[in-house]
Amino acid sequence: MPRIFVDFRPAEVVHKTETYVSYYVVNPFTGKMTRKRIRCNHIQGKTERLKYARLVCQAVNERLYDGWNPFYEELPNCAVTIRDAIGRFLEAKAKTVRERTLESYRSSADMFLEWLTLHKADKAYCVTVTRKMIQDYLSWSCSRKSLSNRSYNNYCMFLSTLFDFFKFKGFISDNPTEGLERKKVDRKIRVVIPPADRRLIKSWVDEHAPRFFWVMQMCYRLFIRPNEIVQLRIADIDFKNGLLKIPSTVAKNHGDRVLALPGELLDYFVSLRSHPDTYYIFADRHTFAPGPKKMAPTRIAEKWKQMRDELKLPASYQFYSLKDTGITEMLEAGVPAKFVKELADHHSLEMTERYTHRSNAKKILEYNTLKF
Repeated sequence: MPRIFVDFRPAEVVHKTETYVSYYVVNPFTGKMTRKRIRCNHIQGKTERLKYARLVCQAVNERLYDGWNPFYEELPNCAVTIRDAIGRFLEAKAKTVRERTLESYRSSADMFLEWLTLHKADKAYCVTVTRKMIQDYLSWSCSRKSLSNRSYNNYCMFLSTLFDFFKFKGFISDNPTEGLERKKVDRKIRVVIPPADRRLIKSWVDEHAPRFFWVMQMCYRLFIRPNEIVQLRIADIDFKNGLLKIPSTVAKNHGDRVLALPGELLDYFVSLRSHPDTYYIFADRHTFAPGPKKMAPTRIAEKWKQMRDELKLPASYQFYSLKDTGITEMLEAGVPAKFVKELADHHSLEMTERYTHRSNAKKILEYNTLKF
């Protein structure tokens, strides 16, 4: 009994400017009839080419009638749901990326899964994800969280990384995020906190969270990043030589760093010697005292925002502004950029020299004695 043509259309030979075998088959993961072609132009001579095409056409039709579907051969791992594939992605990344990066991946994955679940697509196969779905998801994310251009681009980067993994594993044949247009991001504005405002900040901190002052000093004096600060332990302090080691497992740029501790900061660290070496230097989310459990780096930003709001300081004053302030003032004091680069753990001297616009302006003014 002949098979009813519901999931394919028989192959036929097309012999015009080029010779090929054409047929349609249902993509089992999208439910759409998809055209397939087998080109025969590599066969020399029109007569031989046509003869070859007819043989190919006959063989394809025999396989189609037997239930063959080329999609299963092209993508042998395509029968994987999006939810399962995301789980595999996170499991693989847990072995290769830093903890904070993994947390970011998990957060982005959770939001993507939330949207997929909302549209009852989380248990669909990976190959069903289209460019339009990605664009719809990004539009939903923007409307829900009022994403900045920088955050929007970060979402795009995560999706690109996710679907590159899917493609590498054979879950999909093409990455639907390729060519996604990124939004224009303005160059980061470096904000320097003036001394008068720094005195206000210190007065507030002395009264409400004294230990937080030393967290700020880590950023202002040593240019250490918040995520690095919360991972440092008592064991990383060399009390004898007045040094602080930032292990490669902690450092953002994956290289060991050794920093000399300024006097006041060293004195504070010496007061912590009685704590076990395994304790984190700043652990308690309320007092910032040492402790056995690591504090989330977001707690630093939360305390900073509380202080800034109560003092009614500009929103442009971010915790990172302490680092920007320290770098700028050090360069203005005449410290060579190469030394500041090393302390700031910048990839290149160019990154450090972005801070020199203020100091250069002041130096130029010294020579600008022009009179009209």
